Amino acid sequence: MNHCKPVAVGLIGAGRIGRSHAEIIARRLSNATLAAIADPAPGAAAALAAQLDCPLAYTDVAELIANPDIEAVIIASPARFHSNLAVEAAQAGKAVFCEKPMALTLDDARRVTEAARQAGVVLQVGFNRRWDRAFADAHAAILAGKIGTPQLLRSLTRDPGPMTADPARIPPWTIFFETLIHDFDTLLWLNQGARATEVYAIADALIKPEARAGGLLDTAVVTIRFDNGAMAVAEASFSALYGYDIRGEVFGSAGMLTMGEVRKSSLRLFDAQGVSSDTWRMDTAEFIDAYTAEFAGFVQAVRTGVVQGPGGEDACAALEIALACVASVKDGRPVSLQQIRQA
Repeated sequence: MNHCKPVAVGLIGAGRIGRSHAEIIARRLSNATLAAIADPAPGAAAALAAQLDCPLAYTDVAELIANPDIEAVIIASPARFHSNLAVEAAQAGKAVFCEKPMALTLDDARRVTEAARQAGVVLQVGFNRRWDRAFADAHAAILAGKIGTPQLLRSLTRDPGPMTADPARIPPWTIFFETLIHDFDTLLWLNQGARATEVYAIADALIKPEARAGGLLDTAVVTIRFDNGAMAVAEASFSALYGYDIRGEVFGSAGMLTMGEVRKSSLRLFDAQGVSSDTWRMDTAEFIDAYTAEFAGFVQAVRTGVVQGPGGEDACAALEIALACVASVKDGRPVSLQQIRQA
C-alpha cells in the first residue's frame, strides 16, 4: 500500500451516525478520503455525497463493496445488517470498521471475526469511548497501577430527553444491544481485560409505561461479576431531560478514578435564576474528538495492518454480556456467562 496516498473509504449507511462519520472522514482526516457512499434509501447516499463532494453514491451496497478502488469500509447501517455486510466486505478484501453492535448473535459475531482473520483484513468496532481522552487516561492510569486493583466499577449511558422516538420502531432489546453495549465494552476494558462471569439485569418501561406491552424497555440496571473478583454496575435511560450523560468510575484498592462530564465546559452562568451550565445534547457533539481519533486509528491500521482499537473479540465479549442481560430479564434471575458462551 502506498502510505503517502490517502486511504479510500466507502461508507455504508447515510443515517444520523453515518452522516457524522462521513463528515469526519471528509473534513477532519488528511490521510483518508471519502470515496463512496451507499444507502438503499432512494436519494440518501446521493444527497450526502453532494454535500461532502464525494464522487460516488450507490443505492446498491454490493456495488460499493465490489469497487476495487475502495480500500476500507465503514458500516453504519441498522444493526441487523452489520454482520452480513462485514463478512461481505472482508471477503472482498476491504478493511472493516463496523459500528456497534457488530452482530446480534454470538454465531454471527464469531463469523465476522473469522471472516476478517481468513481474509487478512483489519476489523475495528465502533466502541468510541475508548478513544475519549478522559476514558483513555483512566485506562492508562489503571494499567499503571495508580488505583491498585479494580474492585468496583460503574458506567452509565443516559440519552438526552425527552424521548421522542416511536416505541414501535425501536427494535427489541435495543437498550442492551445498542445502548449498554458501550458500557459493557468500557467496563471490560477498564477492568484490565477481565472476563464477565455472571450478569443480573432488570429493565422496564418507566419513561413510556404505555409501551411496556409492546416490549419497549427504556430503563435498565445491570450488575456484573468478573473472573478477577471485581463487581460492576451499568445503567441506562432513554430520557435524561438535562442532557446527554456519559460517566464512568473505577474504585480500586489504592484509589478511585472518575470520567465523563455532562457539562459542555467549566463555564457557569450566575444570574437571577441561580447558577446554570450548558450540557451536551448529542453524542456526535460530545465525542467528536473521540470519533475522529477512532477513525484516525482505523486509517492507520489499514495502512500498517496493526489494529489499535477494539476488534472482533472485544465485540464478542460485550455481546456476551448483552445476551446474558436478555436472558436475565426474561428469567428474572442471574445468568452465568458460561451458559451464554455454550448456548
